[in-house]
Amino acid sequence: MVRIMIAVSALALASCTGGTTGNESDAIDEASIEPDASTDAAATESLDAMPDEYLGRWDFTEETCADPASDMRLDIAANEIRYYESAAVPTTITADEDGIVMVEHSFSGEGEEWTEMLAYELSEDGERLTVSQADGSLSIRMRCPT
Repeated sequence: MVRIMIAVSALALASCTGGTTGNESDAIDEASIEPDASTDAAATESLDAMPDEYLGRWDFTEETCADPASDMRLDIAANEIRYYESAAVPTTITADEDGIVMVEHSFSGEGEEWTEMLAYELSEDGERLTVSQADGSLSIRMRCPT
């Protein structure tokens, strides 16, 4: 089971970073998750809100989906993203041709305010969501039943 989770995590990270040859670092940096201004305009699309297929409640398991105090809970609305102890307003949203949605967030929570770029990617069946951070960490959540 641990091998499967490691493989899934590595594959998810590789899909967010374009893959590695084994000689490269698996960590992504801020530049790798920010839209590249030098790319063709057709490669990325600026969005006014989170795409419909991303909207809803996401969590680690079906059991934690039922727990409002779950620390993996993620609620995505068109113009608000709520994590366990913080909320964010997307300030910039872009989608690339591979379906990865890049979001610059204005966060607030626990008396703090900050900005952060995160990458969101859905599985092919739309039932798993991978969220990648600039430091290379990622989390995979399942879509909660409605």
